[in-house]
Amino acid sequence: MGFPKRFWFKLISFLILLFFLGSISKGVYAMTVEEEKKLGKQILLEMEEKMVMVRDLTLLNFIERVGYSLVDQVGPTPFEFKFYVVNASDPNAFAIPGGYIFVTTGLIALAENEQEIAGVLSHEISHVTARHVSQLIERMKRINIASMVAVLAAMLAGGGGAGSQAGATMAMATAEALALKYTREMEVDADQNSLNYLMRAGYDANGIISFLNKIVRMSLALAPKIPSYLSTHPAAEDRISLLQNLLQIKQKPSGPFKTIPNFKRIQIKAFVEERDPHVAVTHFQSFVDANPKDLDGYYGLGLAYRKMGRLDKSIEALEIAHSIAPDDLDILIERGVAHFLSGKLSQAMEDLEAVRSRPSTGAGRNNDLFTLYYLGRTYQEKGEFSRALPLFLKVKKEASFFIDVHHNLGSIYGRMGQKGMSHFYFGKYFKLRRDEKNAILHFKKAIECLERGSPEWEEAQQEVKEHTPKKS
Repeated sequence: MGFPKRFWFKLISFLILLFFLGSISKGVYAMTVEEEKKLGKQILLEMEEKMVMVRDLTLLNFIERVGYSLVDQVGPTPFEFKFYVVNASDPNAFAIPGGYIFVTTGLIALAENEQEIAGVLSHEISHVTARHVSQLIERMKRINIASMVAVLAAMLAGGGGAGSQAGATMAMATAEALALKYTREMEVDADQNSLNYLMRAGYDANGIISFLNKIVRMSLALAPKIPSYLSTHPAAEDRISLLQNLLQIKQKPSGPFKTIPNFKRIQIKAFVEERDPHVAVTHFQSFVDANPKDLDGYYGLGLAYRKMGRLDKSIEALEIAHSIAPDDLDILIERGVAHFLSGKLSQAMEDLEAVRSRPSTGAGRNNDLFTLYYLGRTYQEKGEFSRALPLFLKVKKEASFFIDVHHNLGSIYGRMGQKGMSHFYFGKYFKLRRDEKNAILHFKKAIECLERGSPEWEEAQQEVKEHTPKKS
């Protein structure tokens, strides 16, 4: 039996610490920007192996849209920010070196609105731009490396049993005690900068205050257990007072504030993503039992049944929702996806084309891309490759982080007889999946088939060159 997600959170905290201390042991007490970027990539690889990363296009695109709207307010920065969603019930957000920022599904489900999500992301962005991580390394340079290595060995020893469980318990306790904690000064600095980013981006800066109030109430209700967010972001009550004072001094934002009208549906997706499907079904069934016209209840029920594999029940719940609100595009999209997954391609195409033909209702491109992706998959399954291809290309252009679309493009180009492009996109797919061996294999095949000098040929050449060992 594998360790629970909470264990992996603490393991990652410990690994981050170990990486930091490893640099310190070599006498490096201040990291350069390039060293910080390299370290961030190493930690990211560890996290992708140990954590359950969310691949839902709607959730990922939502977090990216909010995150990059804030990054745009930062000004020149040496870091290329990347945003990720981790499947975990603990409401948490954290940054690692190099501009990688993570939020949990639990945090999305807990937040009341987009303003609170923006507040949390803005705070993490501020920690990155202020290079607080490098300062933490300097602060911890006296920690004994040898004892940390022993703890890591105990943590990873064995595949189960009392001995390894005892080692894991000791390791978790040590990792929690030594977890990176921002100082009060760092929190003040990050809060001051984050307010500026929020207001310039068009968000209500009160969002971070309302979110912190939620976390404080959680800490009181769960005492003596401390919410994960507070373990790395201390002194929440002091931060709330400071933020309130800062907002009184600054020119108060008047609005209207940037917002997404279907945030409740984003929350429901996050909830279904991280819960056992049986738990999610029971949860949303209770809502529709209490109110047979609860639209969000049927929406959640449809998603939960889909995750369970009960596509018949998923379609049934979404049919009821559609009868209540025929113009609700979210319902129509999810019904189209359920139809596709159940092999009802004509019905899927009808639903998804109906969504695409309607003007945007302000939901943003989160659902637009989700619709296009599954419409593309529908045409792909029907063998209409020329209709699927432009849809996948648009999704790839707008959401290059979305791994699955590269596999679809590889398959489409292959079926269309374009072997070079097929191998190229399969190479990109395996690269994103961190499967270097298969990625290079496909890039080499792409070079053989693509037109010499084309952008794809050049990129494939560069990929192979970067991953070919240099001769001594």
